[in-house]
Amino acid sequence: MERWLLSHGFVEAPGKKTSHRQFDGHGIKITLPGHGPQDLTKKHVGLIVRQLVAAGFDRATVLQELKG
Repeated sequence: MERWLLSHGFVEAPGKKTSHRQFDGHGIKITLPGHGPQDLTKKHVGLIVRQLVAAGFDRATVLQELKG
């Protein structure tokens, strides 16, 4: 997810006291958990994709690109 965000114009925001990582771009802020398993849950992916669609990205394209 981090690689996808960076390659699509998002910029990582400076770190704060939490382990979460935040990415700004296209008028939205995406937060990725910085602890726990490296794989995102379906719930996290769904929430992030919903934000990306609201920012103007095509849902099908985003999901296809994330699957690799």
